Amino acid sequence: MQIALWSLAIFFGRIADVTLGTLRINFIVKHRKVFAALVGFIEVTIFILVISRVIQDINSNIFGVFAYGAGFASGTAIGMTISDKLSRDMISINIITKKKEQAITDMLREAGFGATTYQGVGREGRVCVINVVCKQSCLTQINKIVFDIDSSAFLYTNPLGTQRGGYLYGIKKK
Repeated sequence: MQIALWSLAIFFGRIADVTLGTLRINFIVKHRKVFAALVGFIEVTIFILVISRVIQDINSNIFGVFAYGAGFASGTAIGMTISDKLSRDMISINIITKKKEQAITDMLREAGFGATTYQGVGREGRVCVINVVCKQSCLTQINKIVFDIDSSAFLYTNPLGTQRGGYLYGIKKK
């Protein structure tokens, strides 16, 4: 019974420390030094407590080792999910299509996104570039719209630092 309880403690401790590590990295990227430092302190404290228990019982509790690995994997997935939910980052999405620009633009606008189009020339000739600025969390929705219409479209994103003016999906204009 004690082995099972310690294995569960290791598992949940590892989930907590890896989830915090993922969030700490996001704070670092956003230059939130104080938050990154505080989260890092908690993360490392949990890590030291968990790893010391795993090493202490390594010969008598192989389940602790498996719990450690499973906690790491679960913490990674949970951390990424929380990070995505908390993200308010703005991105610029460029969609490059050769043949379905009007249908894609119409569907994006119908879904409430602002879309700016311009013509370009690629390696294989004329293309249309459609630019959308929105929250990172809208990327899945835009992917679905675009690739349902043109499965051969090319889409890439860039993070935005600051923006001013224009039309942004889901954000009221002032």
